[in-house]
Amino acid sequence: MDEYQRSWEENGFFLIPGLIEKEELEELRRLYPSGVEYAAGRTDAHPHAPKRLPDGPRGKQTLFTQNPSQFAGQIDFPWTGQALNRLTVHPRITEVASTLLGTADLRIYQAQLWAKYTGARDYEQPLHLDYSSHTLLVPKKKSRSQQVEMFLYLTDVTQGCAPTRLVPRTLTREMSPVPYHVWRGTHPELYRAEVSFPGPVGSLLVYAPDIWHRAVDLTEPEGARIWMNLSYKVASTDWLGLQSFQRLAMAPDWQRFVAASTPRELELFGFPPPGHNAYDEDVLAGLSRRYPGLDIGPWRDAPDA
Repeated sequence: MDEYQRSWEENGFFLIPGLIEKEELEELRRLYPSGVEYAAGRTDAHPHAPKRLPDGPRGKQTLFTQNPSQFAGQIDFPWTGQALNRLTVHPRITEVASTLLGTADLRIYQAQLWAKYTGARDYEQPLHLDYSSHTLLVPKKKSRSQQVEMFLYLTDVTQGCAPTRLVPRTLTREMSPVPYHVWRGTHPELYRAEVSFPGPVGSLLVYAPDIWHRAVDLTEPEGARIWMNLSYKVASTDWLGLQSFQRLAMAPDWQRFVAASTPRELELFGFPPPGHNAYDEDVLAGLSRRYPGLDIGPWRDAPDA
């Protein structure tokens, strides 16, 4: 991890190849077609695959955030497939987040699946920062980061499958984060300095919130790029966030996920730890009914905090 930590501090990003075993990703086939299936139009069983764009020239967007079609193929957590859901609390992934953020007291604030296919959309973006939708503030530069963003590769990502382009922090350290996007015409040196990280399925791309980056089009024939967006933050940073998991609490997939989780894993989603005064006998009894199969012993047996 020392090598990755150095890259994090100097450049603001790194790739861990093959962190997750391919066998843990088999459920993905139920949600998305392969690149070959998509190119052949065999998408009837995969409702999350984006439709093709009409033939002809594609219109330019003044801002990528004004083009919602770029985000077709995105599905929020929880998913139909508990093995995929368990990746959000996978110890190898959360250990990376804990190490970089300097604490085990973390919260997950983004968990999304996303699929892109060659020719399905115009995926080109300007270089940008993600803070516009991740925080009420702007990214910190001169102290330890309080959040970390990750892409978990769920397919092999070759150069033709549009690996994310990133600019090393050494070139942008003094740049203002406002506005949150920059154009090739005004900052050509940043576009020339872009780097990308192809990698095998199961690889984890990690980057800091102050890193300028962008998406590009897929060029590989019958290409597909499928990945998981994962973002973690230090607890009690209420100004950081993206998804509200409370609104999911009645979803069957969420209830199955909770029933199979440990207290520590559920803390990542905002559950108070065992011993917290949010719990009493009535609450614990209600939790056992709300989440059938959940072992409430760790909460019931914990001393008061």
